[in-house]
Amino acid sequence: MEAVVEKPLCASCGAEVREGTRFCYACGKPVNSAAIEVPSEPLAAPVAAPSDEIDAKAELAAAFERAEKQAAAEAGTAEERSSRVRAARERQASRAAKRKTVQTEWGEPADASGIGLMLVSVVIFLITAIIVVYLEVFK
Repeated sequence: MEAVVEKPLCASCGAEVREGTRFCYACGKPVNSAAIEVPSEPLAAPVAAPSDEIDAKAELAAAFERAEKQAAAEAGTAEERSSRVRAARERQASRAAKRKTVQTEWGEPADASGIGLMLVSVVIFLITAIIVVYLEVFK
């Protein structure tokens, strides 16, 4: 049995995104989200008065114009889109590139005789012995 894993792709730039991501980390555009469920029961439409109908049509036209302007602003130019696609590809290539390995060789220091460590341990021993004798004598 084979397991096939499909990674979601951004619709605008084509970058691979993680499952459950709402926005593309490469271009910032919204990623295809889960489908919205529509209620099975139809909603009853309110009966509008004639004057309300005219106002509603004007509001609808204004909202439509605002939506068109917003969509045009979000679309951007072809140059912006191609630069986003190029940036996404460069990021993918940098992640997939092989990492350089660094080899480190450890060597003995010039003064590896251990005399310094011996002196430190002798001093600690002497201080401890002096403290013990002092506590025993002046108890």
